[in-house]
Amino acid sequence: MSHYIASPASLSRLRYQAKKRGLKIRADGTGNFTVICTQTMPPRPLVGADHIPLWCVEQIILTPLPEVPPHRRRNDGAPHQASHPAAASFTRLVDLLKTQGGAP
Repeated sequence: MSHYIASPASLSRLRYQAKKRGLKIRADGTGNFTVICTQTMPPRPLVGADHIPLWCVEQIILTPLPEVPPHRRRNDGAPHQASHPAAASFTRLVDLLKTQGGAP
């Protein structure tokens, strides 16, 4: 199954999408293309993505990226609760003293 993209507009669209992902599409002299990662130093082709037809480049570029995991939330300034059993009982003691009006 041979699938070609003949339109220069779609090639420019693919190059635009690739640029947003930190990639470049370069045409080699044989009618095939190479996908280069520009985020590495020195920039180098992706593994298995050199001298490939344009329909393969399209699949590489248009495949959705995995979702970025959400940032870890901090505990909004609340004191860190220790996991030691004695720390839990101490915290309970402090809370009881606060409810009774404090220590003498």
